[in-house]
Amino acid sequence: MTMRFGEIIFRRTVFVTLASLMTVACAATTVNAAGAAKSADAIRVTMLGTGTPYPSAERFEAAILVEAGGKRLLFDCGRGAVIRLSQAGVKASEIDAVFLTHLHSDHVVGLPDLWLTGWFLGRPDALELFGPSGTKSMATHLAEAFAGDIAAREAAPENLPSAGVEITAKDIEEGIAYDEGGVRVTAFLVDHGNVKPAFGYRVDYGGHAVVISGDTNFSENLIHFARGADCVMHAAWSVGATNPTPPAQRTIASAEDAGRVFAAVRPKLAVVYHYEDAAGIERAVRTEYAGPLVVAKDLLVIDVGKEVTWHARTESGGSATHAK
Repeated sequence: MTMRFGEIIFRRTVFVTLASLMTVACAATTVNAAGAAKSADAIRVTMLGTGTPYPSAERFEAAILVEAGGKRLLFDCGRGAVIRLSQAGVKASEIDAVFLTHLHSDHVVGLPDLWLTGWFLGRPDALELFGPSGTKSMATHLAEAFAGDIAAREAAPENLPSAGVEITAKDIEEGIAYDEGGVRVTAFLVDHGNVKPAFGYRVDYGGHAVVISGDTNFSENLIHFARGADCVMHAAWSVGATNPTPPAQRTIASAEDAGRVFAAVRPKLAVVYHYEDAAGIERAVRTEYAGPLVVAKDLLVIDVGKEVTWHARTESGGSATHAK
């Protein structure tokens, strides 16, 4: 009788344990799957690079991946973007288009890597590139700078297709920059000091929208274009009081400035990125804004659908999931 009872307990324990493991595994599949967002009309954002021009192994330079409607769109392409794409399960060859907020080096220095590595990995057609005035000229000069590499790879034994190394670059103005397969990207002007023009971007798909500020001071135009967005990602260099640059000479928002934008737009999720030091950032934003907020680190994933959920890798390599 004792053995049978023990067997019952053992079997019940094993059954419960296995059921729990299966539940966790299913949840992990839903949360961690790379590529398409959770539902057909959702948008997935991966913060590939949340750092600054200062070299950091933990936070690479600016780069944000937006996936919607089967499209993979990259916003800015700073140092290490291709590495972070690989970590997110996306090949450089799978990027459909690149959108540059401005032409500072920490937003474009990864572009040759994305362009040439994507070609090497099998991109069959031209890379589409959109950005402020100067973007077309930059693309032309990249082709000149890497002419030797291109010629060698087009020849035997690699025989890479010539079409795959083309760049279709376009200098854009404020307005709709891209509209394909139900995915619409709108560029809007922001204030990045003497860097003119500088853009932020809004991505609309399936009744949802995300907004990327790019580098900017507090901007009423950004607020205008961000109205109704589910998620707003805003650069915030530092806490205002710790920035030694006089306010009139600053070219990127403080954490308090970002908080004012979030308070005006009231997104389902506010995200701070492109900050120099995380110390005090959240507390400073909270002086202006009380809604859902995350100070992003590299490889943060945000799913925007009926709900907005986000998760980040933990130190153990797993993920912590949050929802709004």
